[in-house]
Formats: sequence, C-alpha cells, structure tokens
Amino acid sequence: MKQGWLIVNEYLDTEKFLEIRKLFLSGAEKKNVKLTVYTNADFVVDLSDAVVKSKAFDESEPEFIIFYDKDITLAAALEKMGYRLYNSADAISVCDSKVKTAERIAEYNLNCKDDEAKILMPKTYKVPFTYENIGIKDSYNFEFLEFVERDLGGTCSIGGGTFCNDERGGECDTEDRALACTYPIVIKESNSSFGMGVHLAGSREEAIRLICEYGSRECIIQEYMSYSSGRDYRLQMVSDKCVCAMMRSNENDFRANITNGGKMSEYKPTDEDLALARNVMKCLKLDFAGIDIMHDKDGRAVFLEANSNAHFKNIYELTGVNAAEEMIEYIVGKN
Repeated sequence: MKQGWLIVNEYLDTEKFLEIRKLFLSGAEKKNVKLTVYTNADFVVDLSDAVVKSKAFDESEPEFIIFYDKDITLAAALEKMGYRLYNSADAISVCDSKVKTAERIAEYNLNCKDDEAKILMPKTYKVPFTYENIGIKDSYNFEFLEFVERDLGGTCSIGGGTFCNDERGGECDTEDRALACTYPIVIKESNSSFGMGVHLAGSREEAIRLICEYGSRECIIQEYMSYSSGRDYRLQMVSDKCVCAMMRSNENDFRANITNGGKMSEYKPTDEDLALARNVMKCLKLDFAGIDIMHDKDGRAVFLEANSNAHFKNIYELTGVNAAEEMIEYIVGKN
C-alpha cells in the first residue's frame, strides 16, 4: 500500500476547506492509498539549518506529499530534503501570484515557435510597486495609466492612429471618445482568491480611486472582455487530462465565481479549450489545477487564471467526479 501525506493549512478550518480534506481521504481509500493529513503547523522550518522539523517524520515516511497549501517556505524546504511534492513549490508560488503567472505565460509565448500553441490571455499590465506604508495617492504620477489607456484604446487618435479596437468600432477623434473605448478595465490584486480581489473600473477616475485603495498591494490591470462578462469556464486538470468541467455564470456581477453568487452548469470543453489548458499546465509545470478560461467574441479560448490548490467541492457536487481520486491515481503512477 502506497503511503503519502496531505499537507493543508492549519488556519483554514471552515467547512468548505474541511470538505476538501474529506474528498482527498475518500479518494485515497478508493485507490488503496494510506493518506495521512497534516497541517503546516505540524512542521517548523529551521531557517538556520535549512531543515524541516516535525514529529511527523517519526510517525511515517511518505512516498509522496500532496501539498494543498500556499506555505511556500515549507514546501520549498521539504523539496530540498528530497521529498516530491504535488504540486511543486514553484508551481504553487507562480499560481498564487497573478503577476508571476502573467510573467511565466509571457515568457512561454515568447519562446513558443508554434503560434497555435501560444496561450491567449487578456492584455495585462503591472501597477507600479509602492511601499505598503506609503501606498498610492491621487496626487502622484499616473503616466503609467495613460499608457494603458492608449494601449487598450488600440489605434485611437490619442495613440497616433485612426480607429479604436472597441467592438463598436468607429473613429476616435477626441480623447473622451478614446477613453470611452478603453474603459471599463479590470484591476486585480495579485494575491487574491474567489474573485474577492477583482475590481471593475468604468472610468479613469474610478481606476485611480481603485488603484489608490488597493495599490499598496501588488496589482495588475487587465483589459475587460465584455463579450464574456459574468461567464467563465473551469477545467479541472490532472496532468494533460480534463477530469471534469463546468460553466460559471452570474447575471448580476462581471465575476462568475460561485462565491460571488454565480451559478454552475456542466460543460463540455472544446478542443481549443483543452489545448489551451494543456499548454498552461505545461507552461506552469503543474501536476493538477483548476484552469479558468473564457471565450472572446471570436470564440477563441482565453486564459484567465490557474488554481494550483483548486477547490473542487462545487464541481464534485455538480458532476459527481471526485478530482482527488484522479490526482491520487496520477501520483501513484508516478511513484
């Protein structure tokens, strides 16, 4: 019988997170695997000796570790001790930061010689770094935002061209017209989950207000894709296999997350959806993940986000597929 550990966060003890533990234990039992649950508080990283100390090492020796937490320091230290983690510390760290994710995707696309294998994503910009105790005030320099406006406005007259890239088309012969084609824009806190750090700015004034409010944290700006507003798709991936999928939709919010009141329905991914998800898995070196995508007005699959520690309780209730079983089967095949 294979033996492994499941490491979760000590302090996320709500029913939603406890259900994930149960699904993993149920999946392990069905795959004849002994899975022992520990939390990150069962371990201490001795930074002076670069070693992890815990009573857990006296109780069992894992053949693998499912690391379903974002304690990157602990994950990296366990890897240095020779343990194989699913997912790796690097993959978790990259997925936990929307900035790092965008950087990794951009690097992949730059090195990709096959245009069809490139990962399409919304145009994304980094809000300039500031210190947490200083933040950003509306009296500061916002030239970076003006560049974003010109860039998202396509070839508007303020950018030196004639036409905008807005769905409405038409000439942009004034700055107000060009700005109307640029907004809304999406402002996202880099380290956020469940749609809680995602904000929509309908004007330059609102964008500045949101950046001033949230800019002391790491943030990105993304183009708003109105065609798919309030609708996206979650593909639950294990390696290059989509084990289940769902569509999320929200008539009252541009964010489709179930936590924000979105509704879910079963979804059969297109070949293009699957190709994009597989390329994301490869790019971010993920063993398993929830890959969120949307479709643009031409029906193309567009990457939104990769969730290394995806919550699969909702999709389990919808589809009856326990993704943990698929994850454990994949891991056993690797060991």
